[in-house]
Amino acid sequence: MPNRRGLLIIVTIVFSAGVTPIAIRITQGEGMPSAVIVLIRLWLISLAMIPLIWTRYRDDLLRLTPRQWLLSGIAGFWLAVNLLMLLMALEYTSVLVTSVLRRTTPIWIILPEIILFGVIFSRRFWLSLAVSIVGVVLVGVGGLTAIEGGSDPLLGAGIAIFGSLCFGIYLLIGRQLNNTMPPVLYSFIVFFLAALVTAAYIAVTKIPISGYSAESYLWATVVAVLAQVLGHISMNLALQFVTATTMSIVLQMGVVVSAVIAFFTFGEVPSLLQVIGSALVIYGVVMATIEQGKARWKGKPAI
Repeated sequence: MPNRRGLLIIVTIVFSAGVTPIAIRITQGEGMPSAVIVLIRLWLISLAMIPLIWTRYRDDLLRLTPRQWLLSGIAGFWLAVNLLMLLMALEYTSVLVTSVLRRTTPIWIILPEIILFGVIFSRRFWLSLAVSIVGVVLVGVGGLTAIEGGSDPLLGAGIAIFGSLCFGIYLLIGRQLNNTMPPVLYSFIVFFLAALVTAAYIAVTKIPISGYSAESYLWATVVAVLAQVLGHISMNLALQFVTATTMSIVLQMGVVVSAVIAFFTFGEVPSLLQVIGSALVIYGVVMATIEQGKARWKGKPAI
């Protein structure tokens, strides 16, 4: 792939990772609930993918086994919960805190990787994990002294971490299914099933999906384009010529972009503890991701 094209894709990913939280916050500011934003985001991408799936992956879709459908359904459930939690986190805490903590998934899926996949990690990995955890604590505590830390910084931080845990479960299942079906087909199925889960949640909670301003629907569409088209599709393209570790580092750059934009757009001024903690989290996650790529596997996956 030409260097210019690769650079353009990387810039697009950083732009998406940095601007998406800002677009979400603006949409919420227009009065649209987080669940409705997630619903619009998932249904738009699911419906847009139907022609591609039906023309190129119809045979693969019809050959899926009950086990693949079951695991895909579980993955779709946790993807929906992840998106709901991360958007809800933005209602209670700053863009910086949410952006940093949503990228901590690699440090929360360690125990399942050890138990299910028999992974052996290095001492450097465990040191990176400790640094990340210290950073997470500083980010959470620092929210109490931030000039603009949100209505409930600790609650928002907790929701963001729980969302990252949910995403970790989604990734662990995806690691299995991506080896047994085309990744594009898997993405479509989990997006569609996650859309159904979100629709069920909205039906149970009786959250209205209509009656909001035209601007809110416009911004919800912008979120879908930024997150799914510029974000997910660009990442799939980039993974053809960069490693997953490099991708992790690129996504961490989006945290900085989000924080800078939020400072000028919403006046979110982080505390010194949050700045230090964010730096530790980013460093720890990047180093842990690098070490995960070097980890030794004792046996076959158990899922």
